[in-house]
Amino acid sequence: MRPSHSEKARDDGNCEIRIGASSWDETKTSVKYTWFTTNGAAARGGEVPIEALPQMLEVAIKHGGLKL
Repeated sequence: MRPSHSEKARDDGNCEIRIGASSWDETKTSVKYTWFTTNGAAARGGEVPIEALPQMLEVAIKHGGLKL
């Protein structure tokens, strides 16, 4: 993903919510819960804490053009 916006996750200040061009198709927008390795690199993974879902939706609505 190439993030166009990121913010600290409310449920864990060591993680971020990111939104931007998806890695599988740059014409698509995706949102990601990002945590970091011990050397500071963004980790890969697919799990998202359910506590982070409301914030992920907020970010998608504010910065990704999602409409409910």
